[in-house]
Amino acid sequence: MPETTFSHSHIEAPVPGSAVAPSWQVVRGWVWPKPGGHFVDVRARVGAQVYPGIHGRPRADLAAHFQTGRRYALAEFCVAIEFPPGRVDVVLEVLELEGVWSVFDTVSYRVEGSPAPTLTAPAPHAFRWHDFTRGLELLLRSRRTQPQADWGRLAAELAADLPPVHDLLPPPQPFIGHADEPSVVNASRFGLVLVVGYLFHTAGKIERLWATADLQTMEPLKLGRATANLIPHFPQYPVAGVSGYEGYVYVPAQLPNPVAVRLYAETGDGALHLVQVRTTRRHDSVVEKYPWPGATAANFAAAETAWRRALAHRGVPIIEDEELRAATGRLRDAYLRPAPRAVGRRAAASPGGGAVARPPARISLATHNLNLEGAPLFLLDLACHLAAHGSKLTVLSPSDGPLRARFEAGGARVVLVDTAAVFRAASAADAANALAALGRSFDFGGADLVITNTFTTFWAVHCAKAAGARVLSYVHESTTPAAFYREHVPPAVVTLAEEALTLADAVSFTSEATRGHHVGPGSPVNGVLTPGWVDVGRIDAWLAAHPRAALRERFGVRGDELLVTNVGTVCDRKGQLGFVRSVALFNRRHPALAARTRFVLLGGRDSPFDDLLGAVLADLALPNLAVHRETPDFLGYYAAADLTVCSSYEESSPRVVLEAMACGTPLLASAITGISELARPGLEATLVPPGDTAAWAEGLARLLLSPPIGRELARAARQRVTTLFGADVVLPAHSALAAAVAAGHPTP
Repeated sequence: MPETTFSHSHIEAPVPGSAVAPSWQVVRGWVWPKPGGHFVDVRARVGAQVYPGIHGRPRADLAAHFQTGRRYALAEFCVAIEFPPGRVDVVLEVLELEGVWSVFDTVSYRVEGSPAPTLTAPAPHAFRWHDFTRGLELLLRSRRTQPQADWGRLAAELAADLPPVHDLLPPPQPFIGHADEPSVVNASRFGLVLVVGYLFHTAGKIERLWATADLQTMEPLKLGRATANLIPHFPQYPVAGVSGYEGYVYVPAQLPNPVAVRLYAETGDGALHLVQVRTTRRHDSVVEKYPWPGATAANFAAAETAWRRALAHRGVPIIEDEELRAATGRLRDAYLRPAPRAVGRRAAASPGGGAVARPPARISLATHNLNLEGAPLFLLDLACHLAAHGSKLTVLSPSDGPLRARFEAGGARVVLVDTAAVFRAASAADAANALAALGRSFDFGGADLVITNTFTTFWAVHCAKAAGARVLSYVHESTTPAAFYREHVPPAVVTLAEEALTLADAVSFTSEATRGHHVGPGSPVNGVLTPGWVDVGRIDAWLAAHPRAALRERFGVRGDELLVTNVGTVCDRKGQLGFVRSVALFNRRHPALAARTRFVLLGGRDSPFDDLLGAVLADLALPNLAVHRETPDFLGYYAAADLTVCSSYEESSPRVVLEAMACGTPLLASAITGISELARPGLEATLVPPGDTAAWAEGLARLLLSPPIGRELARAARQRVTTLFGADVVLPAHSALAAAVAAGHPTP
């Protein structure tokens, strides 16, 4: 059995050193990591030629041999290789979870005799409409970072980066199916890639279906969606009519392109089958947040021509049909869509200046919900501050929630409004009618100032301006309305959200990261930067009344144990899917440390994403990680912890970071601009790339093994948050901003 410092492996066929015929042959074997390692994929090299492999076939015998504790080891691989006459050395490489390809074996063969083809060469994947247009969209957006680059060069670079074989493994008999997603080119949103298709068993039943890209754990797919369109094609199989599946697969950020997405099916006899492998070239969806660079009809035509030529050069056929023409037309329309219309230009509001210090007497506050989330909690703090200075408040929300009682306790009147018609407006006329009806349901003009919170409350901006009220908008989203909503709402609704940013008298951003997505040269948005805050005095009073020892006892933490907390609503943006993978890797690589470390995720709800996270946790079976439901009593999760983490992909000015800093808790967080503006890397926190599961596992180990590092950073973080982000320092500036906007003469 060949062995390296990091692997065990065996080539089962053809036997190394044997003679093979000059043709396409399949090299088959298995490879398994030594303790602490994890393998994601396999490929082969013959000279300069790279051949992608199919890795991850289930092996019960290897699971028993290596005592994995699971029924199967996803360890078997096969690689289709073209053998030319003569001696051929096949270099076999494995992709480690860190994203690095490493050689685990080299085998030689004598290639002689007459050709005996057992396989045909892989045929190029014919591009359908979504393959073509997604590649073209990425090409158009790539101009942002390379404004002077030639379209031909950009197209050639993207084409060279495409997977050489898209469908590595079509469903084998007795399975029949097809994957529509992932396509050849995909945007990965918060680490997730869409998986859609159909699959059925010709002689039995598929009990469960999963997808995985990292072979570390699997995401369950929903199977059984109605597919009546398949019945005429498979009349002998009634199950074909309910064989659709859909879901998402998580792809760790450190994995290189192309990424292999594998589908596994469990049949009625309990057997696990690898039923499909598809490769995709994925990119981070952050590229979709920025405006199209140089959007002209000529540039679109030049990019499309270059993309077609680059694909033809690689021998990639394109299916020219009505779907392609329609999809290309939609992309062209989106590319050439005019920038948000400037409704009116005013001087940008700025806090301070002393022009008007007292906040307005009557204020209406619009929130997107009343849940225990960062943005509504931000608005609650602001509302309490304004009420304490004499403002009479009304809070508008499309839905009820746990924060209603807290707003009312602060003296605010809470009014629920129905915004459903606005969000389903299919045209500008529908939008105008829906907004008019909403405006009649509440007196938006009865306030001296309307404050809206997040750009999803754009409806309040339109209604308030129609009623003649002045508006201060807070925007926390580090993305654009178009990228945020994508195709979940009609285009007319996206236009409303964009126009609201220009319609507001002032738009306040709590971080440069967020402002950069909405304000640029020539922008009609009247933007101002007013940072977020944390009530350090309130936290100090709470900490004084809740000794750390008692808090740790409440969590069941023994004296020699370590507690790591991750506070934030369970959702894709907060990165919990990647974090739990990091904990699993941490447990394997640092077993002694893991045995005395407990992890708690705070923020569970009843949502589809909670269900997805629960399924992943059930598969990982982590004995030292628990998910707690969201609660207003959250400060103990910082104060009792030895380390707090914020694993988000996208943030503006996250409360969890400010709260951890105020509590003096060491912080491990994502290296994104919305966080690094608060806690700087190496000065107040340890920051690692979001979604890089291997880097997160090592970051956890480093801080837990070296407590003085975290304590020193936490001391500096406490000083920084008190000086720059304390409520007593920051809230007066927000109050002055509200007063200035309401008075109609904000200081320049």
